[in-house]
Amino acid sequence: MQAPALTRGVYTAERHKLAHKPNIWYPAEGYERGHMSPDTVAKIRQEYLEALLEGSSERAVRVIDQGLAAGVIPSKLYLEVLMPVQVELGARWHRGEVTIPQEHIATQITLRQMARLRGLLKTRLKLGLRAVVSSVEGDQHFIGAQAVADFLMVDGWEVDFLGADIPTDHMVMFAKAREAHLVCVSVALNSLVPTAQKLIAELKRLSPAPKVILGGAALIANPAIAATSGADAHSMDPQEAVTKARQVCGMLDAENSLGLYLRKLGHSVHEYRKLRGFSQQELANSSDLDRAYISAVEHGKQNISIGAISKLAKALNLSIEELLIGADY
Repeated sequence: MQAPALTRGVYTAERHKLAHKPNIWYPAEGYERGHMSPDTVAKIRQEYLEALLEGSSERAVRVIDQGLAAGVIPSKLYLEVLMPVQVELGARWHRGEVTIPQEHIATQITLRQMARLRGLLKTRLKLGLRAVVSSVEGDQHFIGAQAVADFLMVDGWEVDFLGADIPTDHMVMFAKAREAHLVCVSVALNSLVPTAQKLIAELKRLSPAPKVILGGAALIANPAIAATSGADAHSMDPQEAVTKARQVCGMLDAENSLGLYLRKLGHSVHEYRKLRGFSQQELANSSDLDRAYISAVEHGKQNISIGAISKLAKALNLSIEELLIGADY
């Protein structure tokens, strides 16, 4: 197979096929695979918070195991359990309800679960693009940046995750040495926004200059920062960061075709069906569609209406958005 043609920061090849890995889940007591109630994730989130407050790594593992056994996809556990619980812990620490040792133990537990869930996500074939991800100089917060790095890795990027508090000049030299196509910068504190702006300006002086995405708690708290940051894009969460990364590097245009859309949707339906433990006939019965129609959809050969997408999403216990985003995430 011929290697993809690349120009600096622009993906010009035909789209890579998605990598396939088997989904194997083991049911846990009290949960039935593929049959989630609407409050399943909320319940898991509360139990995971309690595990972190106890400082119990073993209980945290059990909670995530139960979520997987219930059919909650790894990305949903990552984004809707681990991330908001970590935010809640930070808020409790600021209110004096959690000690520094408690917060540090909880962070280490969550980092292990982040790595674990990332390993369960299907990694796409390599794109031939490199991203550098870190927090700005003086910023000790790095969980959000780690999440962005994880989801970029899953998306097929070569990722250098540098962690927290990287000196500006070192960051610029590193991005240049690594010939990064993309730099993702996280800033948690408003007081460090000028540092982020300085970093972005220095990165833009490189030749060729990488694309830059800015994110972090400071941006979420004050979206007006985006107007003066100098970044190419801004992101509020890891999944959005992946989409913005593809966008600023010119990759979405290469993927904008009906045939590709149908193949991606078919892949998503197939993966979620297997994850739920359904046969094609069982999914057809649940969605009031024909089995041959389901087969054609999964093979990317069937034009599909929004009504049929809605039926499939409901049968798979998903929102339409989750089905369209795909099982890869």
